[in-house]
Amino acid sequence: MIKKEMKGQSSKYAWYVASVFFFVMLLHNADKFLISPLLPMIQEEFNLSYTQLGAIQTGSIIVAVIFMPIWGYLFDKYARPPIVALASAIWGITTIFSTLSRNYFELVITRALTGIDNQATSGLISLIGDYFPPSKWSTAVGLLYTSNSLGTMVGVIVGSLIGYSLGWRSAFLVTAVPGVLLAILVLLTVKDRPRGATQEELLGIAEQLKLSFSFQAFKDLVTRKSAITLFVQGFFGVFPWQILEYWLFTYMSHERGMAPDESMIAMLLFLVGLTFGYIIAGILGDQLYKKFRSGRMIFSAVMVFIGMLIFDATILSPSSTLFLILGFITTLTIPIAGPNVAATVQEISLPEVRATALATLTFFENVGSATAPLITGYFADNIGLTWAIVTIVTVTWSICSLFLGLTAYLLPKDVVYVKQQLKKKAESIK
Repeated sequence: MIKKEMKGQSSKYAWYVASVFFFVMLLHNADKFLISPLLPMIQEEFNLSYTQLGAIQTGSIIVAVIFMPIWGYLFDKYARPPIVALASAIWGITTIFSTLSRNYFELVITRALTGIDNQATSGLISLIGDYFPPSKWSTAVGLLYTSNSLGTMVGVIVGSLIGYSLGWRSAFLVTAVPGVLLAILVLLTVKDRPRGATQEELLGIAEQLKLSFSFQAFKDLVTRKSAITLFVQGFFGVFPWQILEYWLFTYMSHERGMAPDESMIAMLLFLVGLTFGYIIAGILGDQLYKKFRSGRMIFSAVMVFIGMLIFDATILSPSSTLFLILGFITTLTIPIAGPNVAATVQEISLPEVRATALATLTFFENVGSATAPLITGYFADNIGLTWAIVTIVTVTWSICSLFLGLTAYLLPKDVVYVKQQLKKKAESIK
């Protein structure tokens, strides 16, 4: 059994698929984050308040929330590569629309449209789960998630260099066109896999089951206690990430008085930390998973709380040097939960609803954080941007850590239940 698992892990084609999905997510994240370094230019051109700037991002998040369940269902019902290609094409086309905006209202509408495919990642992760064994899920997802930080790095560079030299509209075009090209690459070269192909209980028979979306399986999932606690932590857990993605450049510029080149250097340093943080999260999460069932969740709960404390110290640090040092340490700790939560969601879901389960998690994450840019902007107009960020991050990540710990307590029972269901499916074939 172990040999079969290792064989699946070392498959060159599996890593090819992971590499293609990495570039899809990298450029998509670059496109999403691109607006952050461009905010000061947009604010000056349209003479906007913090609240109005926040509304631009909130609009795209709300649209993304509406489409999340649709993407999850499509990924579980049909072949996943064509759906990934469709999402990539939509991203490229809607971003091009943003370059046509000539006033604030048009920009709000066109940026909102980019939210249609913003969270169409559940199919990518579920397919990766069918190419890699469960004992490697956190590592595979962690490597895939490095595209978040590296994509943000690309967005920072493009936004800072192209935006300040050719204007923010030209910067959007740099990330839009590759979206269409990647859609073609996925459609032509990525193959689907039988759902549950790497599960120990279904090895060699997943193809015969031909699993696809089951409403009963999904209903069964959302009533499980560990799933509920995971969804609740997601509601609060992504709130700070939306703040960081959207407001960090403005914070460094307006609150710390950093020049654009200084902000870019700081951001690149932080993104290097995030990249290593995702890798550490995946590797250590899988190692702890092998030792005891709740290892991934205990690790995540502890590191989210520690990351919150270091983050607050970073934002309130009096000197620029201390800000950079603490900021880098923060970025090593705050990505820990991401890959491990995604792996755990797959662990407690039946193969036929894993994309929907991941989409549901993302739904709760974005419902919770949809108003984060807007609320932060409102608080910033009243108590200042620094204290707005610290207050919201402290409250939401404290709650997130608590529910991750509760998930660790509830997890073993639900994992046993899923394994029993998989064995029943296997027996139905035999």
